[in-house]
Amino acid sequence: MTTTCADAARAGDGQRDVPIPPRWQRWTALSRRLAALDDLDAVLGQVVAAALAEIDGAEHASIAVTGTNGEAASVTSDTLAAEIDRCQHTTGQGPALSTQTENAGVVRADDLRTDPRWPRFAAAVAHLDVRSMLAFPVCTTTDGAIDTIGAIAVAAAPQAAFTEDALHAGLLLAGHAAIAVTAAMRSGHLQTALASRDVIGQAKGILMERYKITAARAFNLLVAASQHGEGKLRDVAETLATTGEIRIPDGAGPAGRPSRGTDRAEHA
Repeated sequence: MTTTCADAARAGDGQRDVPIPPRWQRWTALSRRLAALDDLDAVLGQVVAAALAEIDGAEHASIAVTGTNGEAASVTSDTLAAEIDRCQHTTGQGPALSTQTENAGVVRADDLRTDPRWPRFAAAVAHLDVRSMLAFPVCTTTDGAIDTIGAIAVAAAPQAAFTEDALHAGLLLAGHAAIAVTAAMRSGHLQTALASRDVIGQAKGILMERYKITAARAFNLLVAASQHGEGKLRDVAETLATTGEIRIPDGAGPAGRPSRGTDRAEHA
């Protein structure tokens, strides 16, 4: 018998008499929810919620990721998880930082009060009701090389709160997170690129109409203004599209007419 994607989806929703354990139904549902999202913050929120639901013993959870452009994003489940993250960053050490920056793989701490690996971090969180932590790397592969783009961390008050089953669930979640985070980042970059292309196209059209020049010449004027210190190319284009103003540097004006500094729409 051939099982289609629709059959599998219905099975995950309990609409077919297929003996799929409830836990795997939840993972199937999580995969579908993540696949439907293109907003990074929404993806991270789903991952944090799944960490609390699927990693046995987890009382607090967080995820932090960094894109290829250096932009960072993070989500925490509650104020204590946020404080744990803050302590890691202020001390420069901790389970999540180890797994993310030291390529340490999965990092497990059964008792932060006695673990010798992060003395500054342990001192910083000593007043918090947390003793156990697990941290999982969120990894992608580029040209055969593994890149760690973030980390999922869970914490709990009891000593040795996490079992091997919790470790396995965290690894599975980290794999889901890597796929969804990468897709959301690409979607965000694509949306930004499309928006930039649109506003640059508008600005070129304004210059072409104003000066009766070609698209290539209009683009060169935008580049010249940007390089002259007026901001990024997209910012110059957006200013022109919204205000009609552009500051064209001396010597870069359209052929046959001088540059006039700040050029406004009324000059058209």
